[in-house]
Amino acid sequence: MTFRELLNIAAINLKVTASGGHGDPIISDISYDSRNVKPGSLYVAVPGTKVHGDTFIESAIKNGAVAIISENSHDELSTPWTAVSDVRAVLGVLGIALWGIDLNTLIAVGVTGTNGKTTTVSLFKNLFDRVYGKEYSWLFGTIANVLGNETVGASHTTPEAVDIFRLIDKAKVKPKSLVMEVSSHALALKRTAGMKFNLSVWTNLTQDHLDFHKSMEEYYAAKRRLFVDCDYIQPGWRGVINVDDEYGKRLYSELKSANMTVCGYGRSDGADVKITGWKCDWSGTSVDIEYQGRKFAFTSPLRGFFNVYNMTAMIAGAFALCIDVKVITEALASMPIVSGRMDIVDIDAPFTVVVDYAHTPDALINVLKTCEELTSGKVICVFGCGGDRDKTKRPLMAKAVAENCDRAVVTSDNPRSEEPEAIIDDILKGMPSDFPYKVMADRREAIKIALSEAQEGDCVVIAGKGHENYQEIKGVKSDFDDRAEAMKCAATTRRR
Repeated sequence: MTFRELLNIAAINLKVTASGGHGDPIISDISYDSRNVKPGSLYVAVPGTKVHGDTFIESAIKNGAVAIISENSHDELSTPWTAVSDVRAVLGVLGIALWGIDLNTLIAVGVTGTNGKTTTVSLFKNLFDRVYGKEYSWLFGTIANVLGNETVGASHTTPEAVDIFRLIDKAKVKPKSLVMEVSSHALALKRTAGMKFNLSVWTNLTQDHLDFHKSMEEYYAAKRRLFVDCDYIQPGWRGVINVDDEYGKRLYSELKSANMTVCGYGRSDGADVKITGWKCDWSGTSVDIEYQGRKFAFTSPLRGFFNVYNMTAMIAGAFALCIDVKVITEALASMPIVSGRMDIVDIDAPFTVVVDYAHTPDALINVLKTCEELTSGKVICVFGCGGDRDKTKRPLMAKAVAENCDRAVVTSDNPRSEEPEAIIDDILKGMPSDFPYKVMADRREAIKIALSEAQEGDCVVIAGKGHENYQEIKGVKSDFDDRAEAMKCAATTRRR
């Protein structure tokens, strides 16, 4: 369609403040990155955290952009342009208009929380595979984006809505369901603007990302938007909230007071979907549920008590969507282990090695407690902290480890632009002087140390990177996979 036709269709959401330039070109694509602009593109100049998209308008035009949308006037341009009050709020809306996306044709589920998002969306994906068919079931998340039968890499936990709409437009088989992780960054930066959800799920809120949000209250406010922002809510919307979580309980109360349709899950009295019992071992997890006066029992191969909550989040969501209990039961029973989440490494040794993405104090506590309960020997933890991220959680990570395992090796995670030794120094500020630990900045060597010290019946937890197959140092990503390193180490040492 032409630029003016696009503006007219999206006009109710644009809040145009100025316009200029000449002509009314045909728009064939939308891009917010000048490097991805191709002939016929509309370039949307998004304000970045470091550089404003306006800086790249000239480059975008050279690459073929035929129209510009910005938050500022550009009277110097002959290329047609329009200024709007909030570029981020309209980026996804423009995609809906250009490609004629009808979100009413699919069931969309958004999952937010500090921990558990990846496993919970994977549980919903496995459920929707059975309800709608695998080829009609989509997932967007930290590990990968799964578009029916196709799996593609994920550059962000939550993609820009406009990119999702482009994929839907190009897909030969259109999705009937879509489940996605919705990060606090995405909500704060309005990456999801344009999306509408039938179901919003809250897993928990614990300290993380305070380098970005500055306070827990700001962090809470960002995630809360998924439940209170009318632009995200489809008719018949439901909210599913962990009421055992302090912030979840608060959110549930706020939404109930506003007469919104919400379902609380957890062990707490008054939970709508109540956890009445559970059992966890290395073979999996079972959970007993009481809902509307009826009792149910579910089992999955997922390991660890925290997965009782992830499973119950999906169960509560499935109840809200009126999905048959038999289908829920089958989906849970057939659920594959999520990569890098309580992921046991298959090695020839008399001890267990677990790789997990845990990179917050709360997540580490959950994983280490689970392993402690299931281990006859000692629990050894290999961990570090990411660079260029919330520094205040670093000593808290050390405290979490010291209180929940027997020994540790402190190492690098993804140091990014920081010096690994400086990050380790921050971590050690929270390490008790009487706790047995070693320091090895080289992560590969740290894994070797932990495995060389493990005895029969022990469990080595390699935490922080999970599914990641790289390590980022000084802006360079090098191949690195915790699972692969553990397997190499076990194969070369062959001590027992």
